[in-house]
Amino acid sequence: MRKNRCLCKPLILNIIGTICLLLCSSYLAPVRAEVITRSYRIFEEEETGEIFFIQNSPHVEKAEKPRVAVALGGGGARALVNVGILKALDEEGIPVDLVVGSSMGAIVAVLYGSGMPLAAIEELLTSDILPSMFDLNFPFLYSVIDTRKVNYFIERILPHQRLEEFPIQTALLSYDLTHGVKYLHTSGPVSREIQGSYSIPLFFPVVDYDGLFLMDPGVLELTPAQAAKVLGADVVISTTAFDELPYDTYDYPVRAWTRFINILKERNSKAIIDRYSDVTINCNVGDYSFMDYHLAADFIALGYYEAQKLIPEIKRVLSEKEIPLKQAPEHTLLAEESDAEQLNLAQVLRDIKYERLQYDFTRIKPLLYFGRNYSIFKQELIRDEENALQYGFLWHKGKLDLRGLTRGAGFDNYQLKLRLIGLTKNLDLIGKLHYDAAPKQELWGYGVDLKYYQPAFTGTIGWADLDQTAYLHNAGTVELNWGKHEFQAAVDLYTPADGRGLAFNDAKFVVVQSHKISVRDDLTLQPSLVVSNTESGDLFAHPLIYRGFEPETTEGETLVQSAMELAYHYRFPYSLEILQCIQLKELTWYSFTDLYYKLEPYYAVGAGMNCELNLLGIKPSSFGGYVVYDLNDTSWKGVLSFDIAF
Repeated sequence: MRKNRCLCKPLILNIIGTICLLLCSSYLAPVRAEVITRSYRIFEEEETGEIFFIQNSPHVEKAEKPRVAVALGGGGARALVNVGILKALDEEGIPVDLVVGSSMGAIVAVLYGSGMPLAAIEELLTSDILPSMFDLNFPFLYSVIDTRKVNYFIERILPHQRLEEFPIQTALLSYDLTHGVKYLHTSGPVSREIQGSYSIPLFFPVVDYDGLFLMDPGVLELTPAQAAKVLGADVVISTTAFDELPYDTYDYPVRAWTRFINILKERNSKAIIDRYSDVTINCNVGDYSFMDYHLAADFIALGYYEAQKLIPEIKRVLSEKEIPLKQAPEHTLLAEESDAEQLNLAQVLRDIKYERLQYDFTRIKPLLYFGRNYSIFKQELIRDEENALQYGFLWHKGKLDLRGLTRGAGFDNYQLKLRLIGLTKNLDLIGKLHYDAAPKQELWGYGVDLKYYQPAFTGTIGWADLDQTAYLHNAGTVELNWGKHEFQAAVDLYTPADGRGLAFNDAKFVVVQSHKISVRDDLTLQPSLVVSNTESGDLFAHPLIYRGFEPETTEGETLVQSAMELAYHYRFPYSLEILQCIQLKELTWYSFTDLYYKLEPYYAVGAGMNCELNLLGIKPSSFGGYVVYDLNDTSWKGVLSFDIAF
């Protein structure tokens, strides 16, 4: 056996190395190799003499002169107040002929200007989907964050994918570093045009448009009121979501630099707003962080409230300009007209949830997991705690998604998962391979699955050969939500298949259930259950939720585990920021009672604390710990817990 292992290991290394080289070579072809030739006209603003580059677009040149423009300011997550503002304007029949966006306001602008219903925009931005679409950009050559997934996703969900096709004229403001001028995007595919408006050097990539290098104009014009006037607006309604730092001393370099930028940004923007805006809707969100995407519903409600207060003033200005109100909510009518073209938002959100979007660019990045076991043959609903580093790679383009994982420094454990996405609208084909050079015996496992997807459930049928035993694999998951209450369940069934047929009496199964019951806003009850007859050494072995000590299992035994957890969640009114890029948003204290039953019941009780962190508001991780007392062997145990996934 040792001789075979020695022969197999170099072979596997060669295969994996070849795959990695092929994938890397496809990625190293310049991501920005597309030549984008931009024709634009140069416009000199009369009052200040400032130069703007404005994209040539029939949509702009042939359109009637806009009457009412809304200039949507930026501010990260805080700028989601813009959704509530637009909602209030629409309900009151305020006409919007032009929407101009900057930074996060640009994202809201394309959602609204495309004709997407406001209810769908609100559903999208409160679903926490958008921040989850950002990737870390390895290596950090151009930026810390890779934004291509987000831009592609936004374009996919819009009723129209090009700016010049939007039913409401839409423009996005960027700043060109080459010429030192402001740049207005008015045409082209959304996934390409939107990037420059929120590109913050270091964090988000600066865009190269055939010699023009475009970035977020926020320091110079956070609320694009001047840009709206340049495009010919008669009335400009501006929105603001200015930042305030959560401290008043600036002895640390990061604090001093951030304070300096904020002073410039607010001073420049206020001067522009005062000069060009007819009505300004100020939203007091300074105490919040630009990373507070989880507070989207609160920001939208605040924007709606602030806009409602100024509706009489807006109507007065429109009356003076002899601009009539709309008889019916304008955006509702546009949404009804575009229903035939509107993509099924639920279907797109489903594809995001199950990572089924088919990107038209190559994604390749390293994978890094610590604190949980991400083995490809194990269920995903509840993952084992594991203080071992798992690392590997992801390669994805179009219908193909390939992932590889290993652990430790010996390179004696390999896992590969290849998925063919979109075999049909709801069906994927998945291939899996596992190799482990165990001390006594090599362990091989491979299989093929067909997986069917729906928003609330999935179903799987396939075949696997695990350690020289063939299995028929059946699986399913269910996820239901009732307001703040959640129910999730998963089942895996492996039935041995030999030359005589299926041995149902020897089938192995894993059944997992997890509930989250909201007792009140800050208190949850979380029962969970695991029932399985798998052995501890099986590739598809049950997860361990008993925190007293690990229950070993042998062939033929049925193990029942349950846990009841009462958790108190302290959510900071204003999330704490560390080094301006790490966000501490919640602390959780919990107590639990665990049970497992094999031949007799075993009990454990304990308590712990968990801390949730976010990198730039988009990459969650957690750490904490708990102490547990096992009632059967009267022993105490302390554990540090981590969950890091990049």
